[in-house]
Amino acid sequence: MKEVYPGIFLVREKGSFGNFKPTENIYVIAGEDGLVFDAGFGNKKAIKHFLKELEQIENVFNQKNTPFSITRIIPSHCHPDHFSGLQQIRKKKGVKILLTERMVEIIKDKKSFMQSFNADGYTDYLIVKKGVKRKFRDFILKLFTSFFYKLIYGLSYINDPDEIIEEDSIIEINGESWNLSYTPGHAIDHVSLYNEEKGILLSGDNILKSITTWLGPPNCDIKEYIGSLDYIHSLPNLKVILPAHGELVENPKERIEEILKHRENRTKLVIKIVQEHSKIGVSPSDIIQIIYPNEKRMLREIARGWICLTLKMLEQSNHVRRIEEDNIIKFFPSDKI
Repeated sequence: MKEVYPGIFLVREKGSFGNFKPTENIYVIAGEDGLVFDAGFGNKKAIKHFLKELEQIENVFNQKNTPFSITRIIPSHCHPDHFSGLQQIRKKKGVKILLTERMVEIIKDKKSFMQSFNADGYTDYLIVKKGVKRKFRDFILKLFTSFFYKLIYGLSYINDPDEIIEEDSIIEINGESWNLSYTPGHAIDHVSLYNEEKGILLSGDNILKSITTWLGPPNCDIKEYIGSLDYIHSLPNLKVILPAHGELVENPKERIEEILKHRENRTKLVIKIVQEHSKIGVSPSDIIQIIYPNEKRMLREIARGWICLTLKMLEQSNHVRRIEEDNIIKFFPSDKI
């Protein structure tokens, strides 16, 4: 564990399998009425590591004869690497689980969690799958969730949170007021935690120091993501961001501006590619190949997410239009481009 700010400790859980299970940051706002932000993984090794780190934090407070009690835990959003540890941490430490209404609807059981992956046609990342192919895809997704998430993440659902809180509210932690804010984009239920006096934001996955966060269907939305970044950029006295992955962001305004510029450039690039193929149209797979000609397939498929969301945003604003021919979806410029 590492004290990243007086009274705020970082517990880092090691990841594996590359992007499928990234290294996770859990933050403990320690004190007489403390709170844990994000729950990490729920497998035995991860929980054992977290409890050991928490014991070390308590020892630091005991050595100073300072009151120490962790009473609550809340995830930033309901992706498996952020909520899987909730059940076991509550069981081992007796803390209360705080969830928003959206979070409850997503992780109350396996069926609800699986349904959160279902949305419009963009769920299929704009690859047409019908009949047997569609059923096979759904079958594989269910197997992936049942075995991979359970084995690797220690996935556990929560149907009995101790308290349901508002997405935009004030949480008292160790006698200080922290603002919980709804910041969707990376996830439909994403929240961030901010202390204006300290200038500290716990950002979840929205803002990372050296990489851009993953964006993809169905529960991500680029327009909402940009709105959340604009909101965070406007926070008064913002000094440092504590992200869910990677290192602290000590130049928050500059980093947010950098991410916003990156998204703007990516949108312009997709528009440019669609324009260049105005006569024959261009599919999402074509766009991926143009932008990432030399990348490995897995990396290209990860990129498919933001490309399809960008096309969705442009389609909703009538900047592009789609045509489906021979089970292939192609995009053409609209009159607005």
